[in-house]
Amino acid sequence: MKKLILPQGDSTESIETNQSVLLIGANGSGKTRLGSWIEIDSPQKELVHRISAQKSLALPDSTTPQSIEQAEKDLLFGSPNWTYQQKTHKWNKKPATTFLDDFQKLMVYLFSDETEENAKFKRACKATDARISPPKTKIDLVKELWEEILPHRELVIGGLRIQTQIKGQEDKVYNSSEMSDGERVIFYLIGQCLAAPKDGVIVIDEPELHLHKSVQVPLWDAIEKLRQDCLFVYLTHDVDFAAAKEASKSIWLKSFDGKKWDWSLINRDESLPNELIIEVLGSRKPVVFVEGESGSFDSCLYRELLSNFLVIPRGSCSQVIQSVKALKTNSQFHHLDVYGVIDRDRRFQAEITKLEQDSIYVLEVAEVENLFCTEEVLKIVSERVARDPSADFLKVSNTIFGRLQSELDTQVSLHVSSEVKFKLNVFDVNQKGATNINTALQKLVTSIDVNQMYLDTNKRFTDVLESKDYKQLLALYNRKSLCTQISTSLGLSNGSLPETVVRLIKGECKESIITALKPYFGNFQQYMT
Repeated sequence: MKKLILPQGDSTESIETNQSVLLIGANGSGKTRLGSWIEIDSPQKELVHRISAQKSLALPDSTTPQSIEQAEKDLLFGSPNWTYQQKTHKWNKKPATTFLDDFQKLMVYLFSDETEENAKFKRACKATDARISPPKTKIDLVKELWEEILPHRELVIGGLRIQTQIKGQEDKVYNSSEMSDGERVIFYLIGQCLAAPKDGVIVIDEPELHLHKSVQVPLWDAIEKLRQDCLFVYLTHDVDFAAAKEASKSIWLKSFDGKKWDWSLINRDESLPNELIIEVLGSRKPVVFVEGESGSFDSCLYRELLSNFLVIPRGSCSQVIQSVKALKTNSQFHHLDVYGVIDRDRRFQAEITKLEQDSIYVLEVAEVENLFCTEEVLKIVSERVARDPSADFLKVSNTIFGRLQSELDTQVSLHVSSEVKFKLNVFDVNQKGATNINTALQKLVTSIDVNQMYLDTNKRFTDVLESKDYKQLLALYNRKSLCTQISTSLGLSNGSLPETVVRLIKGECKESIITALKPYFGNFQQYMT
């Protein structure tokens, strides 16, 4: 069992774990300064080796070894003549902000270790006639792991320099200074961790920096296996990295007031994915869950419209509803404002009112995709492409009204079916006995007049068609493809309207599009700034 000591108020608290520790926090929550405290001021400071996020990746082509004791002190403490008690000098007395340039010292340390181990091996060989296996030095371990992570590359170690080549191609050799940032940082991280004190605490600030996502977790998992004696402490705000290290003990850094940190352990919640919990805790913004998938045009639109919120797409409306309720009942999130925004989707006012009691708000359009089709947005797009907005809107509206007319029965039937489903959901499940259950069911079914519901719904649609009420049409008409079908009516390439709107809202049309679409967010617009 390993132990990490952290400041808590005016005292300290110990965290015991067999795994690594993740310290997760938003920018400004004091991650780097806490890492500095662990290294410089904690009771464990003698055992701590910190790898800064602010570091030079200038790898020298060659180096000169020295005594291993001096090389180790120079790397760990900043000078061959200093000890851990003088470690602040390594950081120019600014451990949280100093840009560290110690790649040369790392190379000296690794080659000094190589020289020392080879000298011991030579003496041992001379002292016996028995065969002695050569030692596996730290630079051997760096080479093995580096090539495991980058299987298409080889490190060529000879003399006092390191070169790189494409695997199996000896004629394609290049010097270490010509390595890519990724190749150099992998070398640097492995070497630094091998240099840490025995049974030490290795603190890594931004462990994902300069690393492709595909190698981040495999690299750190492999380094942890190399140094199983050490406790690894990762300081990060990267949600993907934190979520992938799911076996680690996770700590949420809430805030830092310049003197004290406010933190707490993150508890798992089976009703919420781990990456979602981390993403929410790592943000300072209020949270709004929306329908859709990350990367889609509608989620991009949401993020621009709701830039003061942490916007999290959750797929279906049921997942949005479940996520909002789960966060609101989780004590870790009691400080957060949490909302949901979902499509209107044939919902009736009674259901909308009930959802708002749980901070889940319904758009004034049937589908979020219909936001791209609103008259106000169409006008902005038409003006930006130097066309006649009135003529374009007339063409678009005629097209959409025509499409609705052609599938009127389908749309009416979908609305009626949704209303029937909603009414059946109020069945009294507290009935006992077959007779009472059957009686309650028959009573409920009898109360649902499908014919009348169809007539009423059909009238709502025909009224919209006859009055040419475009805004009400967007509230009723469920057809996700509308926004792509009308692109050519605006002189755009087929299906490109959503892409165009997202591009405009990310540019100089941001405020005008927000103003245009804000009324379509119903009662949620009170929270929009």
